[in-house]
Amino acid sequence: MSIEDLKDLNFYVAGAGVSGIAIAKLLKKNSINVFLIEEKTIQDNAKTQLKELGISFEESFQDSDKLIKNCHILIISPGILLNNPLILACKCNNIPVISEIEAASWFIPKTHKIIAVTGTNGKSSTTNYLSQLLNKDYKAVACGNIGISLSEVILNSNDRNTYVIELSSYQLESTLTLKPFCSIFLNIQNDHLQRYENISEYLKAKWRLVLLTDDNGYVIIEKEVLKLAILHGLSMPKAKIIILDDDTKEFSEMKKSIINYSRFYNSKILPNALYKNLKNLDIYSILLPNQYLAVKAIYFSNNSLKIQFNSVTGKTTWIIKQPCLPGKHNMYNILAASLCGLYLGMSEEQILNQWEETSTNYQHLPHRLEKINLKYQTYIDENKYQKNLLIINDSKATNVESTLVALKSFNNPIRLLIGGEAKGDSYLPIADFFGRNVVKIYPFGQAAPQIVAELKDFKNYIANTSEKLIIAADLALTEAQDNEIILLSPACSSFDEFKNFEHRGNIFRSWALSHLKG
Repeated sequence: MSIEDLKDLNFYVAGAGVSGIAIAKLLKKNSINVFLIEEKTIQDNAKTQLKELGISFEESFQDSDKLIKNCHILIISPGILLNNPLILACKCNNIPVISEIEAASWFIPKTHKIIAVTGTNGKSSTTNYLSQLLNKDYKAVACGNIGISLSEVILNSNDRNTYVIELSSYQLESTLTLKPFCSIFLNIQNDHLQRYENISEYLKAKWRLVLLTDDNGYVIIEKEVLKLAILHGLSMPKAKIIILDDDTKEFSEMKKSIINYSRFYNSKILPNALYKNLKNLDIYSILLPNQYLAVKAIYFSNNSLKIQFNSVTGKTTWIIKQPCLPGKHNMYNILAASLCGLYLGMSEEQILNQWEETSTNYQHLPHRLEKINLKYQTYIDENKYQKNLLIINDSKATNVESTLVALKSFNNPIRLLIGGEAKGDSYLPIADFFGRNVVKIYPFGQAAPQIVAELKDFKNYIANTSEKLIIAADLALTEAQDNEIILLSPACSSFDEFKNFEHRGNIFRSWALSHLKG
């Protein structure tokens, strides 16, 4: 559908948040009929913007059926559930419902490249890595679920030609025609189960990205995700699949293990055609034409990241000095970004040089293993005692799996601030770190009683519960010893006390800085 064809249609935008306002502005700029609707009250500054642009709107509406009488296509914000009365009314009237990402993508020139990233954890970091890796040679920009909408980028970034888009499952539910050249699916864990009945439904929502990928493009995917997709009988893409794995098996054995896995389930749940398609796929990455590769190992060596490939023609080793962030999970993220750079046409030398430059000037995302002041500093507790500590803000860790990843990233003793609004995860896996690097946990917020109950057999590692985050933080600071880490990695959402994880992280950062020796 051309932009001219869109001018004959009436677009309704549901939601007056960042992405809703931006897509409304983008449509209006292109002389397309747009009407914005909001179930709640629209903020005054947003109303002013809409009025200045000549965009009509309605707030606090009640009758969905009456409201959509003249609507041809509804564009929804990520936070709107698919069982919302407005969406159900559209479906009953055969009105298409699409995401802001979908609508904005129609305005991307065909000559421009789209890179898309999804997964339960690590999406934002990988999106950030990629945009910084590609920015010099490809004028890349990070957008989507990372905090700046695709619509806003298209409105304001005329010189950009590569879009690195972070996509949540919510956005993917209503994205229909986006065609990424390269898609990255990092991992999947139990999360958002308040929206999805089970992990199978959650996986299906995210798997849409894999199937949207250009037939001549690439899907970079963690091995366990692919195995889970096979188990659930999901369709395979025509795009080439690249597996991320740190298994030390030889190339042929790795390929055999994937094929055997599909064969095992073929007789039970997989159509024979799917099994045949999977067996014929080139499932390893390409470094050079016709040279199929598997990642053999990822490990640290002298404060460097070493990535070793095992190919049909021999071994290739990359060494990336001074990785941007600690932890094995970030090594996967860097690897995925590096492979994506290869497929866009960057040489090995360009990638390695760019990583060296990026590691020096890397712009860290806040709230993701964010080191307050970057190194150990002197902090003063409520009793005026001075302590040499590292304080880390990992407020983005809103599920247990993210917190486990954080705990694996550090060797020094950790005092863990954990809590908030529970999401249904079990907290028992945290106990694996008691006596290893976790000295004590400090439960806070609505989830605190559940955390204590589940970990009742480990009372020596559990501090008194706190109603608020800052109360727990004060207690941790009082009990901390020199050269320890105070880590906020809450394994819960933030809505019992804060607006969002950013608000929680900002409050925690301010608390830490207020105790820094001046």
